[in-house]
Amino acid sequence: MYYFYSRISTAQQNSSRQLENFKSHIGYDVKKVFIEKIQGNVPFFERPEANRMFDEITDDLQSCTVVVDSVDRLGRNLLDILHTIETFTKNGINLKSLKEGFTTLLDNGQENPMAKLVISVMASIGEMERNRIKTRTAEGIAIGKAMGKFKGRKVGAIQSDEKLLQRHQTVQKKLIKGLTVREISEISGASSATIIKVKKVMANRNMI
Repeated sequence: MYYFYSRISTAQQNSSRQLENFKSHIGYDVKKVFIEKIQGNVPFFERPEANRMFDEITDDLQSCTVVVDSVDRLGRNLLDILHTIETFTKNGINLKSLKEGFTTLLDNGQENPMAKLVISVMASIGEMERNRIKTRTAEGIAIGKAMGKFKGRKVGAIQSDEKLLQRHQTVQKKLIKGLTVREISEISGASSATIIKVKKVMANRNMI
């Protein structure tokens, strides 16, 4: 089963070139084409069409390949691209990039060594970026504490674990699929604090 994902930045741009490349690909089906008109700096799982495609694939529980014209269709941010590929792999989804000429999984479902090498190099660059972000975050928190902005958690109502899980079933579903707290918050509207609570309960129950 093949799915085809196309992204253009604005409504004025034309996706015809990407679609023409898709049409010559084995397994092409117009019903499996998802066209996104959105800026590339928007994280993959915060995009409407990308999220709809991901849900369709994972709900059907079929092994499949997502075809993109090039890796940069997934995003402009290296960390987001790496996260998207990791989430795909976790859910048994193969990614094929026509421009770069690689697939992330082999026919037997194992990771492609060559693709893994390319991704490893990307990950090394991403690790440097993560460390830079962590340093800046730590500095920001230190400044905030000095200014009295971090005063601790307020005492509030405590809901049972069962009720928490029952109220946030969409959050559970997204966590199982490997999405991040930020992505789930954007999709579901739930606060980061709530998602973290649900994640903790699910981890304690070995649900994830």
